[in-house]
Amino acid sequence: MPQESNLKELSFSATDHSSLYNNVHNIFIAIDSRGRIAVFNPACEKAFNVSAKKALGRLVTDVVPFTGLIKVLKTGKSHIGRKFVLGNTLYIANRTPVIKNGAVVGAIGVAQEVSEIQQLARERDDYKLTGMAGQTVMQESSDGYLIINNEGYILFINNALAGILELDAASATGRHVTEFLPETEFRLLPFKESPSGQPVNLRGKKGMLSSYPLKLDGKTAGIINRINFHRDAAKIEREQHAFPRQYGCRYTIDNIIGNSPQMKELKKLIRKVARGPSSILITGDSGTGKELVAQALHTLSTRRNCPFIKVNCAALPKNLLESELFGYREGAFTGARKGGQKGKFQLAHGGTIFLDEIGDMPLSMQAKLLRVLQEREIERLGDNKIIPIDVRVIASTNQNIIKMVSQGTFRKDLYYRLNVINLTLPPLRERPEDLHLLVHHFITKFNAEFGLEIAGITDEVRNLFETYEWPGNIRELENMMERAFNLVEGNYIEIKHLPHYMQNTRFQKKRPPPLPITYRHLSNRYRKRHWPGHLSTITAIKPGPPRN
Repeated sequence: MPQESNLKELSFSATDHSSLYNNVHNIFIAIDSRGRIAVFNPACEKAFNVSAKKALGRLVTDVVPFTGLIKVLKTGKSHIGRKFVLGNTLYIANRTPVIKNGAVVGAIGVAQEVSEIQQLARERDDYKLTGMAGQTVMQESSDGYLIINNEGYILFINNALAGILELDAASATGRHVTEFLPETEFRLLPFKESPSGQPVNLRGKKGMLSSYPLKLDGKTAGIINRINFHRDAAKIEREQHAFPRQYGCRYTIDNIIGNSPQMKELKKLIRKVARGPSSILITGDSGTGKELVAQALHTLSTRRNCPFIKVNCAALPKNLLESELFGYREGAFTGARKGGQKGKFQLAHGGTIFLDEIGDMPLSMQAKLLRVLQEREIERLGDNKIIPIDVRVIASTNQNIIKMVSQGTFRKDLYYRLNVINLTLPPLRERPEDLHLLVHHFITKFNAEFGLEIAGITDEVRNLFETYEWPGNIRELENMMERAFNLVEGNYIEIKHLPHYMQNTRFQKKRPPPLPITYRHLSNRYRKRHWPGHLSTITAIKPGPPRN
């Protein structure tokens, strides 16, 4: 068949040049005329967390859902200098058609990490960029690039940005950024990393600014600023706010507040595992932010442009849970909707399903869920038609799932299927260094919502917060701060603005730990006594001085 020959021809050509694409650290991927992967180099394996063995021969959209290679294949037109974000990494991609005898028989994509220019900056002490890669990525780009050091002096400015500012790029290098870009005109935060972008206006030309740290020997030596002028900044800003809600998400990893060692390690792990396809079990006390972590995982994954569907397993009645998860056929039961209904798994196809409070799922449903995870297919209620699904499962629970397994209330095989990766959220009492960050976050949030200008909390409130155990964790803190904003009169939140139970904790002194009771503490009459309550009776006795 001619289509098969195209794949063979591409594979044969790729074999001839395997030493080239296998040894470069840029992403290199090629597809045949049917959109199936013919080349998938080691850099692809690392970036997309899929082995070449599993990727080769598959439809490229199944492995890289957001790729533009299919469009290149259909139109025969190249994509040059296209940007995309994978995890927290920005790439610039060139995609070109493979043409033979006037026909498009495939497409090739090559992508380079923008952060590679940081390595180029290390080649000279003054951090000036040299080399073909830096020139290709930045100088020829229609986006504006500006690199400055920690003192604000310009190390590099490309032609696109220099032209807008009516500057000579060569003469601007080495001069201070404020000579050309006063803050009143250019809202640039030169020492702040802002990869998600912020709107800017240069000489009346709108764009989106993204900033990345310039590293030297592990330390920040400056900042790399990129301004995208291709689209209307206001439109991009609206899309950025609408994107999470459009796909069922409101939060990203930037919404996870905390700089404690535990939270730094957690965020590092989230970024690492988000790209993969494995199931994840999130555990932690109530109110620690498990759903926030689930949404952060989704928005960092390659599935971020597909749905994020949440199911609260504790809120749904047992008799409705199956139809909610898997859907039902018309006439499957009394009251079934005409035409039937898709289930949550079907709605989440291509994306992520979040099973909140998985510990409350009945055992009968656990068995059906296990089959879905193993077979990657579902059957609607009242139907015998098999529906294949492509869904990543993230589950959460605040219960002791290990104990439930040992007690037989949670299936061991389902636990192992879900717990491929475990993320444990520490309670607030175990990360007190994050408390002031969270308080500041909620003050900023509620100032905007209430139209107030609260400056902070009093020292008395701060001391109380630092000694409180926070059984409700971050949710309790947020509710407490919101309550205070409804009652506050001045510029600071005081003790009187807190709930009564919180105010009363000021007068509750911590009890000292009980002294140990040993056999020597007991008098002869206690030693001879028959103890019907055993140790519980002994511990009720106030210990006296040891007897010799």
